[in-house]
Amino acid sequence: MNSVETVYMTPLQAAEYTGLSESYLAKLRMTTISGSGPTFIRLGLRAIRYRRVDLDNWMVSNAVVDHSAKPVNL
Repeated sequence: MNSVETVYMTPLQAAEYTGLSESYLAKLRMTTISGSGPTFIRLGLRAIRYRRVDLDNWMVSNAVVDHSAKPVNL
């Protein structure tokens, strides 16, 4: 049995968790480009839920390393 509890979030909760706006998450859901936004669950016609693990995975997969930063001389 999996000891990690699955956490489901509303779009408002997901927006607060990620620091993004609800409207931006909605735009990502509506885009035709597959994989551009986090995975979500549609319950019925209107109810949307996000799993916390999917939000975490999406944010990690979009991490960018800034190679243009100059090294700091200590």
